[in-house]
Amino acid sequence: MVNYWLRNCQIGNIMKAKLVWSFSGEGALKIAEHHLIHLKEYSKREKVDVIEFGTELQTEFTAVSFMIVEREFVNDLRHSLKPHKGFLLE
Repeated sequence: MVNYWLRNCQIGNIMKAKLVWSFSGEGALKIAEHHLIHLKEYSKREKVDVIEFGTELQTEFTAVSFMIVEREFVNDLRHSLKPHKGFLLE
């Protein structure tokens, strides 16, 4: 896993990261929406403060689900949830 997105990024007083899971195929958006349900369940169960959840349709056959969290949660979430990508937000 590339660590470039784990560097500190200060935004106001909160450092944020966007964790992304990609899905492809005809039902990609529905799969991403279903995956989002599990992300929400996990965050509630593990008491993770999530800034934002969402899904995005990128192409006709590609969609992503994502969660935006404070930087302090990133290392634990990387090991538990295994996101496909991660980005620091500016």
